[in-house]
Amino acid sequence: MFIYVLVAMLAAIVTYAATGVVRVLALHWGIVSPVRERDVHTRSVPRLGGVAMLTGFAVAFWAASQTVWVRAIFLDTPQPWAVLGGAAVIAVVGAVDDVVDLNSWVKLGGQALAAGVVALWGPRVTFVPLGSIPITAEWLQIGLTMFLIVLTVNAINFVDGLDGLAAGVAAIGGIAFFLTAYWVHRNAFLPDYTDLATLLMALLVGICLGFLPHNVHPARIFMGDSGSMLLGLLMATGAVVATGQVASGLYDRAEGIPTFIPVVLPIVVMLLPFLDLVLAVLRRTTSGRSPFSPDREHVHHKLLDLGYTHRQAVAVMYVWTALVAFGGVAYAFVPWIPLTIVNAIVLPAMAFLTLHPWARDAVGSGQGRPVWLHPSAWTKRFSVPITAVVAATTLLGFTGLGIGGVPMIYPTFLALGVVTVCGGAAVMILHFAARSLPFGRRTLVADALMKVIASSIVLLVVQRLPWSDTPWFWLTLATSAAVWLLAQVCVAVWQWRALERRWRTTARRSAS
Repeated sequence: MFIYVLVAMLAAIVTYAATGVVRVLALHWGIVSPVRERDVHTRSVPRLGGVAMLTGFAVAFWAASQTVWVRAIFLDTPQPWAVLGGAAVIAVVGAVDDVVDLNSWVKLGGQALAAGVVALWGPRVTFVPLGSIPITAEWLQIGLTMFLIVLTVNAINFVDGLDGLAAGVAAIGGIAFFLTAYWVHRNAFLPDYTDLATLLMALLVGICLGFLPHNVHPARIFMGDSGSMLLGLLMATGAVVATGQVASGLYDRAEGIPTFIPVVLPIVVMLLPFLDLVLAVLRRTTSGRSPFSPDREHVHHKLLDLGYTHRQAVAVMYVWTALVAFGGVAYAFVPWIPLTIVNAIVLPAMAFLTLHPWARDAVGSGQGRPVWLHPSAWTKRFSVPITAVVAATTLLGFTGLGIGGVPMIYPTFLALGVVTVCGGAAVMILHFAARSLPFGRRTLVADALMKVIASSIVLLVVQRLPWSDTPWFWLTLATSAAVWLLAQVCVAVWQWRALERRWRTTARRSAS
């Protein structure tokens, strides 16, 4: 699993960095989303975030093809590269739509073209798990695959209406899909349990997490159709791969995992987007409009109409996605009778809380977030160092794989965990306890002392693990710790200089 996580980290880092570049270019070229009557945002925001997501996906995808163990997925088959080709086609179509606003039928044709690339040279729907019905006609395999991809692409595209919504929903669903696909292959007692669906879900989660920091409310950039359609294609392709694995007997060898899981998995993971898509098509066609005509009646718009704030509406959609996705895939691991009873209690209770005004009042009455959720000077001193350490660990992880193979990855992740806990704990404690304290010697000393204490305790605990006695662990630990401290010092210096500039500006205004 750690290699999948490492590849996902690479996708996240590249996407995060590329998004900043794309945002600058989109602003320079004037590629921004106008403020329309049906939109929630009140200012022009640059588009083309999907281009950065495709960049992160492509770089990590290529790195996976060169990495020990997972490169077996790419041997003697063109299917993975067909997925990359389809992703590139659909991202280009979406990018053109972000720039010139394509006609809906032209965009549908572009979606079909990208789906055709995957269906012709990549994985196909070859088997219907319910009833164990094989699909032998090639034209029917291609047609069903294209239909599933286009359907999922539009479902994700329709749900992309609030800041961070599509990326967060796709990430949550992708995590559930990833865990199930990995568990199936890990428990099938195969000599090689690498899997294209598992890799695609890892990369999907990675590009979503890399893009989200730029896209949370208030968004600094939108993923646009180039991003939402890319996510839909990756999710659908993963479902196609998982469905085809039933015919191979994989799920018979995975003890305790029902064969209907490949059917249930994409449905439950994508239930909310699919539901929104079906309701939108029915609503528009019954009123005599095109099914692609935009409106302001999606599920997330209804939440806003109920009185939720932007952030609250997104959070509610996240919770619903997690409940439905993990509540569905849990049938692969938990006896169905007690799980059904739990779902029958939890889901109606969540529906009542979602619709009841008391729940909205309890989480802030639409007036804002709790004080501890507001950013402070310490927030940047956590987010920037953790990003830098993840980037450094990703580089070290791939270096270790090249030097010593898979065994080198375990001490790498152990070092990442130690640095994150020791460095992050001190910063977050000061965020909660000393939010209003100014920069000074006492806060710096407190931060340093807590880091030393946390490091002593954590190292005493991890020294019993077999990976902690390797030279690679101590090299990775020292490098990651140095990166964290350097990043935190740079942030503190930048904040101090910004504070000094504000003081000088205030003093000049008072003097005048």
